[in-house]
Amino acid sequence: MWLYFALPVTIGVFFISKYIYALKPIALLHPFLLTVIFFILIHVLGDLSYGQYSQGTSILTQLLEPAVVALAVPLFSARHLIKEKFKIIMLSCLLAVLIGFIFAFYLLPLLGANAQLAATLAPQSITTPIAVQVSASLKGIVSLTAAIVVFVGLFGATFGLPLLQLAGVKNKQAKGIAIGCASHVLGTAKALEGDQEIGAFSSLALIVCAILTAIFMPILYHLCIV
Repeated sequence: MWLYFALPVTIGVFFISKYIYALKPIALLHPFLLTVIFFILIHVLGDLSYGQYSQGTSILTQLLEPAVVALAVPLFSARHLIKEKFKIIMLSCLLAVLIGFIFAFYLLPLLGANAQLAATLAPQSITTPIAVQVSASLKGIVSLTAAIVVFVGLFGATFGLPLLQLAGVKNKQAKGIAIGCASHVLGTAKALEGDQEIGAFSSLALIVCAILTAIFMPILYHLCIV
């Protein structure tokens, strides 16, 4: 049964969740979180297996790639600003990758984390498809990496802009770079809802961070850790 109803139910639950979130925009009512919780409950209490759900909603998985490509639209709109600030963007993203590496492989071990857990957490701030590949190359726990990436993105989407506002960050470009570096697609989607300039810089930052992490994280790991 779920093979045929998983897709329409997913879409329906998501839009209902969006309506609830619009009425009461608090972190625990985020549409993404409510949708995930709903299907976890169905999985635990009902007869829905992950395989059935994955098969029934495979079209959504296939649409992820064109959805990411669609992030190029705000990039094109802000291309002149991006060209002007390109060096700053690249430097910021490189620093974000280095900070992530230092946090995972030097600070976490001080708190008792083993090498596998550190490798699992290292790519937490980049988009899921790339994060799981980086985690696998570092011998991390791929399934846990995916869950952590979702949590980080959800946290950034919910609290990112308010925290930047609280910290006194007023520059839209700086806000966008920070969101893109820290909370990937979920944070960027939230940024695009409010401001196209913030969203454009966030889009570029998430792409650059993903590329730099995929290239340099394994290299740094093998040079400095192994």
